[in-house]
Amino acid sequence: MNWFKSKTAKKLIEQEKIIVNKFIEDKFGYFAIQIGGAFADFLDHSRIIKHLFNEGALKNISFDVSSIPLSEESIDLIICPHFIEQGYNKAIFDEFFRIIIPGGHLIIISFNPYSFAGIKNFFSFSMQFPWNSKFISMSVIQKQLKESGFSISEAKIINYQPILSDDNYFFNNNLESIGNRWLPLFGNVFFIVAQKKVVSLTPIKPKWKNTKKITVLKEE
Repeated sequence: MNWFKSKTAKKLIEQEKIIVNKFIEDKFGYFAIQIGGAFADFLDHSRIIKHLFNEGALKNISFDVSSIPLSEESIDLIICPHFIEQGYNKAIFDEFFRIIIPGGHLIIISFNPYSFAGIKNFFSFSMQFPWNSKFISMSVIQKQLKESGFSISEAKIINYQPILSDDNYFFNNNLESIGNRWLPLFGNVFFIVAQKKVVSLTPIKPKWKNTKKITVLKEE
């Protein structure tokens, strides 16, 4: 069974979409693209005109992520729900930076290796995604995004629930309160919002040196 169809995953996706919707509800533009996350539509609350998907039932574009066939500075928003766990290299972030417009945003959602999900990933012998993949820490992703030219606008960690069982999942609000207050870095999922900020050059009026006035003497 696809893990993202389990009771635990569905509850987690609900939480993820609440966070995403709060961010994208006031973002406008022409093109938004969701890379990965075939199990859910994370753009359903977006006011951006055209939505592109490279996976799942809504798939309407196909490409190799390492070389996206889209024009430079043509995309307003990229969202990557649990794409990082599928395997990637830093060159992908360079490619994202290339196609995002100045001022555009990239949202990354990924499992945190320092969490209950990380424990399950470490000890799991499952061949099923995401437990057969490698979880990357939020700090590593942030560093690589900065190296690609992005600035980090927001970073958030959520869900402090034990998710060792797939279908016996009971959400405990007390665990969220304890986690947020005392263990803020150990939630199961992290979000990173990065922005492409391009510094514009301001022309400076040159200061010309004053030249001495030359007096021409006329012969009488």
